[in-house]
Amino acid sequence: MSALIQKDWGFFKTARIIFDEALFGELIKNRCYLNIVLVSHQKLSVPVDVRVKKKPTVLISVDKSPEDILQSFNDTARNEVRKTFKMSEFLFRSDEDNFSEIYTLYRSFRKAKKLSLRGKDFFKGVLIFKAYWKGELVSVITCYSAHPYLRVQNIFSKLSGEDKELRRIIGYATRRLIYEICVYGHEHGFISLDLAGINLIDPKKAGITAFKKSFGGSIIDEYTYTYRRPVFNILARLKKIV
Repeated sequence: MSALIQKDWGFFKTARIIFDEALFGELIKNRCYLNIVLVSHQKLSVPVDVRVKKKPTVLISVDKSPEDILQSFNDTARNEVRKTFKMSEFLFRSDEDNFSEIYTLYRSFRKAKKLSLRGKDFFKGVLIFKAYWKGELVSVITCYSAHPYLRVQNIFSKLSGEDKELRRIIGYATRRLIYEICVYGHEHGFISLDLAGINLIDPKKAGITAFKKSFGGSIIDEYTYTYRRPVFNILARLKKIV
C-alpha cells in the first residue's frame, strides 16, 4: 500500500504523503500536483514557499510481541482491552466490507461533533479496523499504511447520547481496536503506529489526548509540510462559491 494519497480536482490533482520525504521533493519538482502535503517525523530543510507546522504526537512501538505491546498500555487501557477478550458480544474485523455502513457511521459522528466531512474517496487505500457489539457497528479506526509505519487517519464511533453503558462499550471497543492495529502492525513487519497528533494545551481536547496517551507510546514532534501552487487557492475559492 502506497504512502501517496491522490485526490482529483477535474484535470488537477492534489497529493498527501505519509512519511516519504524523498517523494515529497520529487513531486514538488515535477509540478504535477496543485497541493502537496507531507506528514513526517523529520525536521527538513524545505523551500521557502513550503509551509511548516509542528505538533506533538504519540508513537507506539509495534515491533514487539502482542503481550509486550499490551503491557506498555497504562492500567486502564490494558484492563479494558483484556475485558474485551472475555466479552463474546464483541466482533473485531479489519476489512472494507459494508463500506456504506462505515461511511454512514462516519457522517453521523462528524455531523454530531460539527466537524468537516470528507467524501468517500478520502478512505481510498486506507486500512479499516471495525468493532461490532451485538452485531452493530460501534467503532471504526482507519489507518494510512506507509510501510514500515502506520498512522491513524480517523477515529469515529456510534453516538452514545445519555446511554452510559453504550459509552462504556464504545470506549472498550476503541481501545481494543488500537490494540488490534498494533498486533496487525507487529504481524506485518511495521515498526510503529502514529496516533495522529495530540493537543497538550486545549482543555477541550484533554479527553482524546488522555485516550491517546493511555497506550504508553512516546511523545515526539510531527511535522506537516504544505506546498501549494498559487492556482490551487483560486480553484479552492471557486469550488466554495460553486
